[in-house]
Amino acid sequence: MENTVAGDMSRSAGNNSRDLTLDFLKSVSMVLVVFFHNIQLNPDSIADNIFMMWGNAAVPAFFLVSGALFFTRPFTWRRHMYHILRFYLAMTGWKVIYLAVYHPIGISSLDSSRRLLTYLFLFGDIEGVPTGHLWFIQGLLTVLLAAPLLRVCMERDRKTAVYLMALCLVFNQILGDVNLIGEGLARLVGKGAWNITSFAEINPLSFRYSNYMFYYMLGGFLQEKKQEKAVSLKAGAVMIAAGLAGLLIFKYIQSGTFRWQNTHLSGGYYQTPTLFIAAGMFLSAACIPLQGKGAWAGKLAQGFSRTVGTSTLGIFYLHIPIIHILTPRLFQLTAAYNCWALNLLESLGIVAFCCGIVWIGRKLPVVRWLF
Repeated sequence: MENTVAGDMSRSAGNNSRDLTLDFLKSVSMVLVVFFHNIQLNPDSIADNIFMMWGNAAVPAFFLVSGALFFTRPFTWRRHMYHILRFYLAMTGWKVIYLAVYHPIGISSLDSSRRLLTYLFLFGDIEGVPTGHLWFIQGLLTVLLAAPLLRVCMERDRKTAVYLMALCLVFNQILGDVNLIGEGLARLVGKGAWNITSFAEINPLSFRYSNYMFYYMLGGFLQEKKQEKAVSLKAGAVMIAAGLAGLLIFKYIQSGTFRWQNTHLSGGYYQTPTLFIAAGMFLSAACIPLQGKGAWAGKLAQGFSRTVGTSTLGIFYLHIPIIHILTPRLFQLTAAYNCWALNLLESLGIVAFCCGIVWIGRKLPVVRWLF
């Protein structure tokens, strides 16, 4: 399947040219991912907190792009299964690289071949090797395995598709949101709150990554609206603003502060306001004129989209070890100036550096399959 978000092959249906609006959304989302993982921020800043809240929408936006392409392009079983295998093997290859990078700087010794094989092929971890971000690849593989079934629903029975999305939305987002709001209101009136998350016990789609199946299908619906020219930049901007306000309120309920304070929003990927931000980003990007010639700002956006949007998989794998190397060295020297602007500048620098490595890697035999 050439149209997966991490595969960096976002071509519009029936056309050999890339859909630059999807590339632009991927590029912005990738910068947000790096920003979210870098965290050279001012703990007392509300603005820094807003940027961190925004970062929660980056991964959902990737699934929106992936679904937008999958449901609007021709499907073949051979290509689909090939790409599932390719993603799995690429993840394994990067785990080998991570092990080679981190082993010399001190990790727990590999006491058995079983532990090594579990780490490489069975989604296992090794203490001292940061692979927590690879949950995204596991989630993507989960959704890709389900994708042909979802496509049948989308093409032959839209009511069933909407029903599946509703189940994912209710059990993954709405239950948690209502429970959190109830807890906040209960504290205000000095009463106990009902815990309605117990309804999750009857969730028929209770596997770990069902939330991203919802985003995948939503991407298909949004892409149809985009192709019908039924999207609005104003609507997208309003959704982003509303979503950010919602996440700030949710974090305040959880932690009692609107400031960053080095505290992540609990369950940020699973909040309904995150859905508003991700969908708003999709709609906003769809309205940006990136095709054809334009002013210098448009050309800059085109270059940004073509460069970063075609390299997201490589950037994703590379940015964690780069941040790990830079944090105790370069970033410590600038700690006194930490703020969202500095963190954004550092994130853009990391993205640019990764793009250079991806460009070189794609020219090397065998190695290019990692990107």
